Amino acid sequence: MKRMRRMMKLCALALAILVAGGVVYEQIGEWRDRNRYPRIGRPVDIGGRTLNLYCSGDGSPTVVFEGAGHTAGYAWIDMQREVAKFARACWYDRAGYGWSDPGPSPRTFTEIARDLHALLRAGAVPGPYVLVGASAGAFHIRVYNGLYPRDVAGAVLIRATDTDVFVHEPEYMKGKLDSLPPLVQKMGCTVVLPAVLHVGLLRLMGNPGAGVPFGIANLAPADQKELLFLSTNPRTAQTEGEGCTLDQSMAEVRAAGSFGNRPLYVLADSAPFTAPAPAFAKATDALNDYWFHELQPRLAALSTRGRLMLEDKAEEPPTIVRAIRAVVDEVRNTPGSS
Repeated sequence: MKRMRRMMKLCALALAILVAGGVVYEQIGEWRDRNRYPRIGRPVDIGGRTLNLYCSGDGSPTVVFEGAGHTAGYAWIDMQREVAKFARACWYDRAGYGWSDPGPSPRTFTEIARDLHALLRAGAVPGPYVLVGASAGAFHIRVYNGLYPRDVAGAVLIRATDTDVFVHEPEYMKGKLDSLPPLVQKMGCTVVLPAVLHVGLLRLMGNPGAGVPFGIANLAPADQKELLFLSTNPRTAQTEGEGCTLDQSMAEVRAAGSFGNRPLYVLADSAPFTAPAPAFAKATDALNDYWFHELQPRLAALSTRGRLMLEDKAEEPPTIVRAIRAVVDEVRNTPGSS
């Protein structure tokens, strides 16, 4: 018994040393992360924490880029530079990404929209805004529009989806988290993830599951490397958690309503999804039918002035910039809208 108690004490001591070492390892790693690349933009205090904001150009309305899921604002740097030639244009880092501080959890789409609203106010960014969002970022700006409709002059949605898309996705597209029971998912988000983050295990494992940032293929190799780091280093897992609040966030999107009669462009590449194996061919065909013939037209119908651009290279920078320019011009030509 004495030997067993001694072993238990030694094991507890070893565990405490490992945890303490892991915490120190994580803190050193986060310090190195913050200093790896020089900041692009400026920190804006939104109430005890800062978000990174970068703007250039002149002219109303102001174009605001909202990043996709698991993507720092740096993804927009080249397109923002082009848009700044004809309008004030801004990108920012959501909480925990790029050079922005982490924020409180849970990170629902409403909380993300409120952060952006506070940032634009504190950063003295003049409205009204043309909001540009890709992938999950399109959800964020729809929720922003629902909360602050007077701020929004128009929008561009890129590779956007809707709240029922998960019903139509084949099994091979669903993440591992989706296959777990709800209770296990909640424990993973609220207990396991924070634990492995703070003791350095997430860093040691290379932050698996962080995903590939949207738009990375649009950048030069050196910029790709920087975007990947700013979007997927372990610090980005501290407050994002979008998959952990998906049901609530989808309810917020459904409640957000439409864009009314404000100009809206919906961009989606016309290339169909391809099945990874013959067994998934039927499910993939059904997804293509839903995606192109139901979903994208429905998104364009969120405004009476909505336009669908379903074409080759619709998600590439020249097309995106062209769509933004069209929305900006429409706003400027509408009396009293800018």
